[in-house]
Amino acid sequence: MELGRCPACATPYSAADLVGLGILRARPAVAGGPLLEYRCGSCARVLTLVPHGDGRYAPPGEPPPPAVPVEERRPHWVREAPRGAPRAAAATAAPPEDVGAPPTSAPPPSAAREAKAAAPRLGALEACELLGVSVTAPKEELERAFRSRSLTCHPDKVAHLDAEFQALADRKFKRLMEAYQLLSELASS
Repeated sequence: MELGRCPACATPYSAADLVGLGILRARPAVAGGPLLEYRCGSCARVLTLVPHGDGRYAPPGEPPPPAVPVEERRPHWVREAPRGAPRAAAATAAPPEDVGAPPTSAPPPSAAREAKAAAPRLGALEACELLGVSVTAPKEELERAFRSRSLTCHPDKVAHLDAEFQALADRKFKRLMEAYQLLSELASS
C-alpha cells in the first residue's frame, strides 16, 4: 500500500519502507514530538515525516493518512511467506558452517537465561559515548546525562507511538540504563 511519494523524484514509499529503513529522531513534545527520517531509495533525499501511530506517517503540518494494516507495516524481510513456500533467505539464513546441519530444537529456558547472563556486557568507553560523558565524570554528572538522554526514549514519553517505536525506545532506554549502572559502579569504586 503506497503511503506517499518523494517530492523530488515521485518514487512511492510504503509504511513497510518507513518502518524498515526510517530513523526515529527524538524531539520535545512542545516541538511536536518525534520525527521519522527516511532516505529515498532513488534520489537519496531525506524525507522528514511525523509518526501518527498505526503505521501512519505524514509530512509535518499535513493530516495523517488512514491506518495501515499490521501486515503491510512489516518490512518485506520480516513478513511471513505463504504456507508451503520457502521463507526469505535473510530470515532463515544459517551461518556457513551450519548449512548442512539438521535443525535443532530450541534450548530449554534455563539455557537461554545462562546464555543471556554470559553475553558480554557494555564496555566503559561505549557507555561513556552513550551518555556523552568522560570516563572520569563525577556521579552527579552521570546522573544529569542519564536523565537528559533517557527523556528522549523513556517508555512513558513514547506510549502514544506505534508498537515498533515503543520497542525501539525500550531497547534504547535499557541500553542507557545499563550504561548508567556500569559507570555508576565504576565511579563509586
